[in-house]
Amino acid sequence: MTDTKQNTRPDAAASNPNAVSVRIEPKAMVKAKFQRRHDFRIGKQPAYVDGDRTELNRHLMELRPLPDIQRENEALRKRAGRTRKMKSNAAVVTAGIVTFGHTAQEVFNRLPEELQDRAFRELAQEIAVLLKTSLEALVVHLDETAIHAHFTLRAYNDDGEPISNATRLGDMSALQDLAAEVMQRYAPEIERGNKKQARLKAGANYSDTLHRTVKQLHEDLPLEKAMLEAEIEAMSQEINEQKASVAKTQRHLAKLEAKSVLTEKEIKRKETYSKRLEKKQVAMAENMERLKAGQIALATTMAQEAEAIEVEKQAVKTERQEVQEQMAAARAAKETYDRGVDAIEAVLTEAENETLVYNPDTGETTMQDPTPLKGTPPKLQTQIVNLAKRLAFVESNLFARIFRLDEQISRIRAFLTRNDLPPEVKNEAQEIIIDAAEEEPGLG
Repeated sequence: MTDTKQNTRPDAAASNPNAVSVRIEPKAMVKAKFQRRHDFRIGKQPAYVDGDRTELNRHLMELRPLPDIQRENEALRKRAGRTRKMKSNAAVVTAGIVTFGHTAQEVFNRLPEELQDRAFRELAQEIAVLLKTSLEALVVHLDETAIHAHFTLRAYNDDGEPISNATRLGDMSALQDLAAEVMQRYAPEIERGNKKQARLKAGANYSDTLHRTVKQLHEDLPLEKAMLEAEIEAMSQEINEQKASVAKTQRHLAKLEAKSVLTEKEIKRKETYSKRLEKKQVAMAENMERLKAGQIALATTMAQEAEAIEVEKQAVKTERQEVQEQMAAARAAKETYDRGVDAIEAVLTEAENETLVYNPDTGETTMQDPTPLKGTPPKLQTQIVNLAKRLAFVESNLFARIFRLDEQISRIRAFLTRNDLPPEVKNEAQEIIIDAAEEEPGLG
């Protein structure tokens, strides 16, 4: 079917309704698992998904097991000479989405399914080539408000560098150029989105280049809110599983600690349990931080939704009052948050502000304000105090290592100023200095 409607040129200061857009975001293992469930409709789905249309979704490329991708990331880093172990919250995949402006969407919808799939596949594959990584999954969604495609890339490129470096403005601009180029092979009417700088020069308000319209918020926020809620639920479930695992390890360790005499085998087992417990506690603490970040993001999304409603219907006092009451209830709930978590946050804050001090002479650890710890249960208080001691001790040793490393690097640099050194020796020494500086632990 041919569309005879004139394709009008959009205002240069506004977002482009004729445009295709690409967004990418790194995903750690927990979020990658959730993204996979969302993309391939595994398990319970948010309310905005039309279950009657889910069978229309098209799986163009299934995702291989995430642990396999993670192992490949580690191998690429190792091949690139990176010896430091990957962080537990390092990205496993980079999730991407291809969307259209409302006019471009109408144009794309008129294409036959096989051409739509070919366009999505070509774009995803060429993005992978541009970023020097591999395409891991591709699915077309037709059970939401508008056609779009989700794609998944390996989180590290062939050089062992994280794809997250591609979120720089120049690289993201190149992705938008590529998206328009590929889509125009199939639908010449589809255009590139207006660049932020071009919109500003054309007279757009800076805030308009950052914030969505009320209409967009009404379309997007329910989806974002549902995704955040599902993500928080999945993360909470994982934390509960981690808590159960930690408790089990603690029970095993307690049995051994209760014995007055241990065999050599039991001593080794105790060491294994202790190391295992520490790793589990660190992983759980990291997940709790991510959970908190998700809760904050959800609160932000809820606040945006409330603001959009207020702007659009500011004359409706009853609705505005309801929003205010909801926000007040959220603030009240936040104020009654678990005192134990507050105490942990206080310890971490003092560690960050360097007011958590370890005295190597006495072995004592002091806080500037220990008040938050006093309101916690005795058992939890003891655990938090032990945590504070470990943090302060580790930080004290970290500073000492950094200062020693800086001193050694300075000595090497001074040594390199000698004129009797062969160039190849100087070059090799300079590479050692660069590697040492990259591997140097940070203070921030």
